Amino acid sequence: MGKGISYGLNDGSFQKLEGDLRLEAMISQEINLLLRDVQNLRNSQYISYAGSINGLGSDTIRIRKAGLDGFDLFETPADEAAAASTQDFTDSHVDIAVARLALMYKMTDLASMTGFGGSDIDPFRLAQSMAGSYEASFADKTADAIDDFTNTVGGAGTQLSVDDFFSAIFQLEKAASNKGALAPFAAILHPVALTELQDSLRNETGNAISYMAATQDMLMAKGPGFVGNLLGVDVYKSSYVNDAGGAYKSAMFGVGALAYADGVPASLPGAAESMQMGKVLVEMERTGAQALTSIIGHAYLGLAVIDDDRGVLINSTT
Repeated sequence: MGKGISYGLNDGSFQKLEGDLRLEAMISQEINLLLRDVQNLRNSQYISYAGSINGLGSDTIRIRKAGLDGFDLFETPADEAAAASTQDFTDSHVDIAVARLALMYKMTDLASMTGFGGSDIDPFRLAQSMAGSYEASFADKTADAIDDFTNTVGGAGTQLSVDDFFSAIFQLEKAASNKGALAPFAAILHPVALTELQDSLRNETGNAISYMAATQDMLMAKGPGFVGNLLGVDVYKSSYVNDAGGAYKSAMFGVGALAYADGVPASLPGAAESMQMGKVLVEMERTGAQALTSIIGHAYLGLAVIDDDRGVLINSTT
């Protein structure tokens, strides 16, 4: 689709997108496909969507926590006429602040004329690049968020082992505040930590450990970062995992540990030539005095830990 349509940087044709509704619909479908192709944990059950700030009147979404997770037990009154005891609600909240993300490319007329980087940039190629960059930024923000978990296993001087993986599961299952984190669990591991865990698995003897490597169907359903399921935990690999103090900051968490909020920017009347690409607004600006064209992408995103007891930081040596 669209392979025969070319939009040059300098011929003003970017603006044609506004007037051709059929082409706009085609591009919208292509963008949605691209976003599905590169999504990872963003649309999974493991990271909750708190909503959009569009029309909210604030850049922050507040998540109130009443403690209604189905862990309160019914009691057996002393007799038929006895009153039931009262359970207290949890009165707490977590705020998710949404901030602007920006990405800009610049190309001179000379570079465009001589074919540097390709003489034309069509909207499909640009959509793929911007969509991929948005998902990479989401993965980076996720890595920052899991670094905030206070429960930990492993250490800076040790390689990640099956025992550490078991310990992380145990930490989640015994979470005191909510009678255990909500299953299923997911783990985000740095590639080095994942290799160490795989080495540890190969060295296990006499124990039947359940591991299912990712199949093509699984990758289609769960995203390209998915590597398999170990002991009932969906395992994802991410090079965006932080490292500090000689340790990679991988993590395991349950449903309800993390949440994100976003906003979808829209071009104002009279602004630069623009195009909506999923969650990203892409604008093109011309600086005639410098024979320069700029392509800028804007998005708005916030991600935070909303229940610390439902996550465990997994430290392993760098």
